Amino acid sequence: MAETLVRRISEQDSDYDGAWKEGLRHHLAEFLAKYFAAIHGAIDWSRPVEWCDKEVSQVLGQAGSRNKRVDLLVKVWLLSGEPLWILLHMEIQSASESGFERRIAKFNGGLSWTFDQRVVSVVVLADLDAHWRPREDLFQVGDFETRLRFPVCKLVDKLGSEWKDDLSLPVQMARAQIESLRTAGDPEGRFRAKWQLVRSLYRAGYNADAVRELFRLIDWMMHLREDLEQRFRVELTEFEEQMKMPYVTSVERLAKAEGWTEGRTEGGTGVLVRQLRRVLGPLPEEIEGRIRSLSYPEIEALGEELLAFRTLEELRTWLDARPAESAVD
Repeated sequence: MAETLVRRISEQDSDYDGAWKEGLRHHLAEFLAKYFAAIHGAIDWSRPVEWCDKEVSQVLGQAGSRNKRVDLLVKVWLLSGEPLWILLHMEIQSASESGFERRIAKFNGGLSWTFDQRVVSVVVLADLDAHWRPREDLFQVGDFETRLRFPVCKLVDKLGSEWKDDLSLPVQMARAQIESLRTAGDPEGRFRAKWQLVRSLYRAGYNADAVRELFRLIDWMMHLREDLEQRFRVELTEFEEQMKMPYVTSVERLAKAEGWTEGRTEGGTGVLVRQLRRVLGPLPEEIEGRIRSLSYPEIEALGEELLAFRTLEELRTWLDARPAESAVD
C-alpha cells in the first residue's frame, strides 16, 4: 500500500518552487500588494527591481530544497530614496517545522553580515497546519536579548477568509498550491481541483493573455497523471469551444500566427522562450538573448529536444555546441 501511494505521488509530482519563482519574478508588485501590503506601500515601484540570485545562493544555497522552500532576494528602492533588500521566503510543506524561526533569523543575519545590507525577511507559509504561525525568533539570557520579528502570510488562513472570493493572480496561485498539497496521492482529486480552478479563470473576466499566464503557472504546480492529463486536455478543448474562448488549446495555432514557421522571428522565438521557462524556470538574460537569435532549423531542433533539458547548464551546453556559422542568417 505504501509503494502504491509513493507511485501515485511520483506520477503527479509538481514543480512548486519553479512555478513560484516564475510567478514572483514576473508579478512581484502584485504579490507584495496582496501578501504584504505595508511593505508594498513603502516601495517606489517607478524604479526597477534587481534580483540578487548570486548573493542568495552564496549565503543560503538551495541544495536539496526543491518543492520544500523558495528563497528569492530582490533589491528595491523605498519611497524615501534608500535601497532595501527583501528576502522572500516561502515554506512549502504539509506540516510545521521545529526551529523554523531560528532558520529565518540565520538567513537574515547571514545576508546582512556578508553584504553589509539591511534585509527585510517576509515569509509565506504554504503548509496545511492550521495551528502553525511562527512570527519571531527570540533569544534571551539575563539582560541580553535578540529578536527578529517577520511578517507572515499564511495562505490557508487567507483563502478561508478575506481571499474567499478573490480572483487575482496571487490568490489563484495560492489556491493552486494549497489544492496541490491537499490532493497529493489522490490523482482523481487533483484532477477535479485543477479542473475547477482552471474553469474559474474563464468566468473571472480575464483576457486571453491573463488566462494563458495563470494556466501556465497552475499547470506547472498541479501536474496530473498521464491518462488524467490527456483527459484534462480533451475536456478543456471542449469547454473552450462551448465558451467560445480558445485561449489555451489554441497555443500551437497562435505560435504559427506569431511567426513560428517563418524562420527566426520575435514571435516564434517568443513562444520557444515561454516553453523553456515552463521547463527550466526563469532564464538569464544572456540565455534568452541567444535563444531569440536562433534560426528556424535550430528552433525545430531545439523544439524536439526541449523536454530532454532539465537544467540551464544542459541548455547552455546545447547553445555552446552550435556551429559558429549557424549564428549568422
